[in-house]
Amino acid sequence: MDTVEGNTLAILGVGASEEAVYRMTLRSPGIALTGIALGCGLDRDDAAAAVERLRELGAVTTDDQRTYHGADPASVVDRLTRTRIRGLQGEIRRVASSRHLVDSLAADRRTGAQAPVTELRYVEGVDQVVACVEELSFLAREERLTAHPGPILAAALDAVRSSDLKCLRRGLRMRTIVHAGALRAPEVERFAAELSDRGARVRRTAGPLERVVIFDRRTALVATDTTDITSGALVVRQPGLLSHLLALFESRWSRACDLADDLPSETEVRVLHTMARVDKDEAGARELGMSLRTYRGHVAALLRRLGTPNRFRAALAARERNWL
Repeated sequence: MDTVEGNTLAILGVGASEEAVYRMTLRSPGIALTGIALGCGLDRDDAAAAVERLRELGAVTTDDQRTYHGADPASVVDRLTRTRIRGLQGEIRRVASSRHLVDSLAADRRTGAQAPVTELRYVEGVDQVVACVEELSFLAREERLTAHPGPILAAALDAVRSSDLKCLRRGLRMRTIVHAGALRAPEVERFAAELSDRGARVRRTAGPLERVVIFDRRTALVATDTTDITSGALVVRQPGLLSHLLALFESRWSRACDLADDLPSETEVRVLHTMARVDKDEAGARELGMSLRTYRGHVAALLRRLGTPNRFRAALAARERNWL
């Protein structure tokens, strides 16, 4: 009898029992509820509850309400990841909007010679954000993790480059993820290559990415607007929120690829996501707003590029290459 497996999907909001049930339906398509309960070491009610939650998440399907099938892992992980990211972004916005509480609480407290470290602090404007990065980088002693999801403004690029090179000269370990869209700017591409040459580990991605800098795994700077860091950022030292940000960065890092790797275009990424969800070419073309001939041309090109005979294997191969 199988026991409940390690909860590797916990980061995506899936419990240990639910993950065990999902894996069972992948290994045994068409399995009945009794078989799920026995195979996972659960009682029937707990197994039924796990199946129901997985159906709500789109991870398990059924045609007859008696037997169950596990949905395509690539589609499931992608959907759970996007849902998790939306939840984290909402949490960050709610935390940022609560900064007025600091003044209220500070008024009730008579500080001694040294006040405790503020777990959440808001900084506004590009100058303050750059100054904050400089300060936190200077205080960092071990590691800095950075994600650049989009264009780096010319006004900030010199300051970012100077700060990064200072960290490398001090021997700080650095890992940086840059979105493929940002790398289209020649100055950003040169900046990323320079970081790599100086000893930083740099990867790129065509997938979703949040604008964040994490220092020594103790402090994070998160843009309150993911498209514009000049509007402000939140300094995070709250352990629970910081652990989520670290897990999110590690997830993004594991799915990014080296600078030298040939990434798919934005259109190809959209086609890959659609291939993983939609069975009929007509529906996929309609969803992406392109002609059926163009859509099929993209699909055929991707199958050749990935060296796979069908769409399902293409989706798996794309995930292995960190394209999805």
